[in-house]
Amino acid sequence: MASLATICMQLAVVATAIKLLLVPAYRSTDFEVHRNWLAITHSLPISKWYVEATSEWTLDYPPLFAWFEWLLSQLAKLVDPAMLVVQNLEYDSPGTVLFQRGTVIATDVVLLTAVYALARLLSKPPAAPAAASPSPPSTPSPPSCDPAGVVLFLLVGGNAGLLLLDHVHFQYNGVMMGILLWSLYAALTGRHLLSGLLFALLLNMKHLFLYAAPAYFVYLLRHYCFTCTAGDCSFRGSSSDVSSRNTGSNGVSCRTRLRSAVQRLAVLGGVVIAVFAVSLGPFVALGQTQQLLRRLFPFGRGLLHAYWAANAWAPYAAADKVLAVVLPRLLPRLQALLPGLLGGGNGVVQRLLLMLQKESGAANMAGGRVGVSYFSVLPQITPAATAIAVLLALLPCLVALWRGAGDGCPSSSSSSTNPSCSSKKGGSSNSYIFHNLVRAVSYSYLCGFVFGYHVHEKAVLVALLPLAIDAVRSRTAARRFLILSSAGHYGLLPLLYRPQEYGVKILLVLSHFVLSVLALNKLYDHESAGGQTASLQDRRQQQQGQQREKSSRSGAPLTRQGSVLGWLSWCYLAGFVLLELYCYVVHNLIPLLHERLPFVPLMLTSVYCSLGVLAVWGEMAAEWAVQAIGKVRG
Repeated sequence: MASLATICMQLAVVATAIKLLLVPAYRSTDFEVHRNWLAITHSLPISKWYVEATSEWTLDYPPLFAWFEWLLSQLAKLVDPAMLVVQNLEYDSPGTVLFQRGTVIATDVVLLTAVYALARLLSKPPAAPAAASPSPPSTPSPPSCDPAGVVLFLLVGGNAGLLLLDHVHFQYNGVMMGILLWSLYAALTGRHLLSGLLFALLLNMKHLFLYAAPAYFVYLLRHYCFTCTAGDCSFRGSSSDVSSRNTGSNGVSCRTRLRSAVQRLAVLGGVVIAVFAVSLGPFVALGQTQQLLRRLFPFGRGLLHAYWAANAWAPYAAADKVLAVVLPRLLPRLQALLPGLLGGGNGVVQRLLLMLQKESGAANMAGGRVGVSYFSVLPQITPAATAIAVLLALLPCLVALWRGAGDGCPSSSSSSTNPSCSSKKGGSSNSYIFHNLVRAVSYSYLCGFVFGYHVHEKAVLVALLPLAIDAVRSRTAARRFLILSSAGHYGLLPLLYRPQEYGVKILLVLSHFVLSVLALNKLYDHESAGGQTASLQDRRQQQQGQQREKSSRSGAPLTRQGSVLGWLSWCYLAGFVLLELYCYVVHNLIPLLHERLPFVPLMLTSVYCSLGVLAVWGEMAAEWAVQAIGKVRG
């Protein structure tokens, strides 16, 4: 059987070939956005980067991404210097197109190498116990072709959403997702300080990744600063013995441990502060802090885009739109039936109708306008309200991460024989981290997507790709991945609106879905037949995974052994076929619908996709809540 490296290389070659075929495809305005950023960072001094406004596509990413654009511009001047002229708006010479498309393909190596490293980690067999007599040295063999590693590389390296966004629509999501996966890899292998460093770098490349900062903070505080070492689970002395309050079970005094924790916290803080100082320091020194914050956090753009992201605010906005249409017709009839209750003349009905007329004239929630849109009937959602909603949704996850740190604490004997329990540079339980951190990061980004302010529909991929790691280790996570990827990918299709790309986008999304279903079903068929889905897991991890799946009852009884998706999931997925038939065929064939209700296809797409997203989020939220409550009671 071919090695893991060989199969992953073959998959990477196929993915790269597809990317090359997509070079002539449709390019969104994001292509001009990044060309303009190349020009700004190359042609202007640093003091002008966040001030320049010749183009409407101003620089609104953090400084490290600006330096990334500057680095690319040093190569761009060798290809076509005209693309680096700020005044050359909408410049798209063949050389410019090839260069920018090529840089996206080239920088995807960060993602591909990261997912390969994670695939190898899943395929690494446990170390054998020390033999009584020394065995002859053997030649090291390449990583075995573990099915979990191959499936993970397929799910992430060939992700249809990344192909559509980066290599058709045009963005650089691959390189940033690669940094995130490298950060997770560092955490899973016990390199906690490196993990924090990479995450700090990522935050200074794209601030969308800020939603996982609380989870990372708790993880680093618990597993790097207040470490869980073999035989002494981090500051949890036994209450049955007074002396245990002063010393751990391995004889280390609390004072010594506290001193070590403070030192580690200082080192961690120094690393993070250094990254932010290098990134933001020059602009703070130039007195551009406020200007930088205005660019990075444009709250004036409103809660929703003209095309709503498939999150909690999509059904909220749809309900507001329905009420705005129904109430003006319903209220006069209610007034005629109940004149005494609703009043006449200048009563309640008239005031409500005047309010609806005023609000509906202020902005259209689905009319394609750029700027702040106001709800006509339902209460307005402020940035502060969305921030509170995100933090409240994250709270159970953070509690469980902190309180559960000792659950997988290895004994000194087990940690020496099992690589999943090995302890590097901090001594915390990598078994626990593997089991929970990836899930926590995915959930954090899903919370940000569901409740965030001015969320892009593209942001669902940030939650989806980390979930793929858990999907090859848990049947429940695999089901969640398939539902979230289906809803998320379908929600991306309206971004590519030209007829020329219709067949390409449908083929990519369907192919990825079919391959994902087949691969995950095969993976868990292999498990049920006695195979090993991830040799990195020991018996204790498998038992923990089974208990975690039992705690998330939603949908679990509907899934057959060997099949990841149950009938309820298939019913939801079948709805996408009906939705596509309506949006692409029925709506365009009926003039009344096409002319009077042009917003309906996008609204239905957002709302229907949000059902799947909210179902996955709700199930994960309930799972974290149960876990947090159990830890608090324990």
